[in-house]
Amino acid sequence: MAFRNEDITRIETVLDYHVGKDRHDRPEREVLQILRNRKNRFFYITVINILALVFFGYWFFSGITELPSWIFWVLAVVFILNLASVAWQRKQIDDAITYVESGQPAGRRDT
Repeated sequence: MAFRNEDITRIETVLDYHVGKDRHDRPEREVLQILRNRKNRFFYITVINILALVFFGYWFFSGITELPSWIFWVLAVVFILNLASVAWQRKQIDDAITYVESGQPAGRRDT
């Protein structure tokens, strides 16, 4: 797969953040393992957010809570924005995994 310069710059930033700037000194399998662990962590975060949204929704719609409706809707928006953020970060990690697996050296930039 060929990566554009903008993609490589973004992926390098993702790799610096999640793996560290010393990633060039690490074996490829270790870098991939770190990225896969991060990806799994985001999966668990997604599940927790969905469960929290269902939990608060159940409390609100069943009448268990006495909180005003605007608080529920604010919480719902926060959880949905968090889910969108997590999905975007998982996509970035997927791109980084594909980049590392491709074995494309950092100096070579296909357009």
